[in-house]
Amino acid sequence: MVHDLMLQRRQVFQGLLALSAVGGLAACGGADKAASGQIAGSVAPGVFTGEEMALISAVAQTIIPKTETAGAVQAGVPETLQSLATDWGDTDFQQYWKTGLAALGSALTSETGAAFTQLSPSEREAVLSAFDAQVFSGEVDNGFYRDFKATVVQAYYMSEPGATEELAYEPVPGEWIGCVPLSDFPKTWAT
Repeated sequence: MVHDLMLQRRQVFQGLLALSAVGGLAACGGADKAASGQIAGSVAPGVFTGEEMALISAVAQTIIPKTETAGAVQAGVPETLQSLATDWGDTDFQQYWKTGLAALGSALTSETGAAFTQLSPSEREAVLSAFDAQVFSGEVDNGFYRDFKATVVQAYYMSEPGATEELAYEPVPGEWIGCVPLSDFPKTWAT
């Protein structure tokens, strides 16, 4: 049991490290086509096929839809996941994601008889909401979906639209006071 918790914790840290690396790649110009807004998106070739990218885009956009702020697709989440798998992921990581996506596509298709990518946004929301509730209630055991959803959310909030439109972004919070007597602030800051 403790071993399982350590593995999960290690996987979380590996995911955060990987997303940080992908964020760095994006900052250097590696992922500047994030605002296409297309579900099936024209993504640079990588580990995931066009069909897999369409599923990633459809599920990510259903998890974080476009409202008055950018959705997952507009924020470049599918491209980030492609970069993560292609540029950072080893063979085991890539296989885990490809197998997980195939199983997720089957699980979401079995509910309606139609491919998840072919459903309308409202149908996608209904199907994914029901599946999400089953997974997080423990009725359905699908660790990949949990990982997928967490990665989508992390990638979204690490994107420029997620960090600046959805969240309040202030590079240096508080007002700048250039010269103050130390007696006004006797303690140093922890952050």
